[in-house]
Amino acid sequence: MRKVSKTDFCIHLTEKARQDPGLPVPNPTASAWQSIPHELANHQSSALPANTSIAIIGSGMTGISTAYHILQKSPHLNVTVLEARSLTSGATGRNGGHCKEVPYVNYPELKSLVGKEGAMKIVRFRLAQLDALFETAAALPGVMEESQLRRVEGVDLYYDRAVFEEMKLKRESYLEDFPEERDRWLVWEGKDLEEKFDAANAVGCMTGPAGALWPYRFVGGVTTALFNKDHYPNFNLETNTPVESVSMSGLDEYPYEIKTSRGSIFAQQVVHCTNGHAGHLLPGLRGPLFPLRGQMTVQSRPSSFPNVGDKRSWLLHYAPGYEYITQSPSPSGEIYLGGGLLQALTEPEIEESNIDVGNIRDDQHNAAALRYIKKTMEQGFRNGKGSEILKKWTGVMGYTIDDLPIIGKVPSSISGRKLESERGAEWVGAGFCGHGMAYCWLTGRALAEMVVNGEENVGDWFPRKELACSEERLGRISLEGAIRSFLWTVA
Repeated sequence: MRKVSKTDFCIHLTEKARQDPGLPVPNPTASAWQSIPHELANHQSSALPANTSIAIIGSGMTGISTAYHILQKSPHLNVTVLEARSLTSGATGRNGGHCKEVPYVNYPELKSLVGKEGAMKIVRFRLAQLDALFETAAALPGVMEESQLRRVEGVDLYYDRAVFEEMKLKRESYLEDFPEERDRWLVWEGKDLEEKFDAANAVGCMTGPAGALWPYRFVGGVTTALFNKDHYPNFNLETNTPVESVSMSGLDEYPYEIKTSRGSIFAQQVVHCTNGHAGHLLPGLRGPLFPLRGQMTVQSRPSSFPNVGDKRSWLLHYAPGYEYITQSPSPSGEIYLGGGLLQALTEPEIEESNIDVGNIRDDQHNAAALRYIKKTMEQGFRNGKGSEILKKWTGVMGYTIDDLPIIGKVPSSISGRKLESERGAEWVGAGFCGHGMAYCWLTGRALAEMVVNGEENVGDWFPRKELACSEERLGRISLEGAIRSFLWTVA
């Protein structure tokens, strides 16, 4: 599209973000994580079950976590996971391999939005994810090894002085409320940038605890465990079964009719774990939650670059935007590198196909973003020259107007469906804003507690009010305001 003013571009992006995201496209780009399909990748029953107690739409980390935690509480409950494509073929199977929470990045904004107590609760929730993943992996044979789940040092390199100075202030704001964390989140400057972190052209660095994993294999391993019919006799997985609509059935026991490409299934409760596509079945979320496509690559390890995938992961911060990197812990040490979204938006002219806001086309690449991330290793590291793109793919994330996920019971004003009795309910866990691995696993646990025990009975560990799917929360910030704020940070 031709270059327009920021105001006109803001209007254009707002219109795209408000559109019905529709269903996932049928033939996405090939993610390296899925290069060896899981044995259950295309599993479905010979015939779609007629009914189910709980229908979970989406088989990424949130959906499978929800099923897993429900069945830990009620092993004989009838739970059906419906997936539009193959198992874990959405954002979880297409991301960067991080499980990384940098708690200070938006901490001042969080405090302004939800208050000190709420902000601290959200941060603790995010920081608890990695331990929860380790706990689950340790309990399931083979999952730790297959998923390559590991603790690493998260290295955040900064290449813009103003961004670095701002981040140091945010770190101090965070540590004022979490003084016990001061020795875990460190600042580095000067000669350490080159000698310790191999950085080129960086002005500063911050480090802290992080994790990395092969998310597709983690979710696949959990799904395999759920197929133990001795323990979970009523678990069903229906892949390649896109949900076309959800409506009220008029039946007392199963108030929801879920129409799929293979017919209808009736459910007592429906859990929406469709992330960037959530607005398709929940029309009230169109705008407050919108899809955003990301570009990923696997690149060869430059001959002089250290093989430290079992020890480190990286974020490279610019103005605007950032790239994110994990490294395979295998002897080859391939580089998993994604980003380039904001840099692409700064180009004088940008093709419509390279605008990722509101874009669900993970069957296409962002050529502008690829131009940036192709050069990232060489520009960011002293020993980064010589990397080559081996594989490339895209994935669709879900973003929200307040940069927080939407988790909880869905009111009729959002779903457009009114329940006539108290027997059923709809729930949602979506909009993880590109940080799903720092949210999704325990989001599933929270949804499970609410589905089984009732919304009011979820543990106090979960920030229910702050992340609620409520008109009050979603009305705090307008879509136009959120996009305008975002665009005005882009040069």
